Amino acid sequence: MIEVSEDTKISNGQRLETISRMLKEIRFSEGRNQDEYVEYGATRRQIQRGEYGLNLRLTSLFNLLDCYGYSLRDFFEDLE
Repeated sequence: MIEVSEDTKISNGQRLETISRMLKEIRFSEGRNQDEYVEYGATRRQIQRGEYGLNLRLTSLFNLLDCYGYSLRDFFEDLE
């Protein structure tokens, strides 16, 4: 097991906040509103949950990333 010092630990809330901020930035950089992604397969509810930092299922995150044209690897590389 990898040991992590208390100084480097971040909370799940902080992780969700970071993910939500990145999802917003992606959508805003495209200049689109939430409704425009519905035609690509995302639901408004998925987008809202992701952007508001609510607990998001992995399948919903995968769907959003597909709609935004991001791979999982690219998304998490951009978060670091």
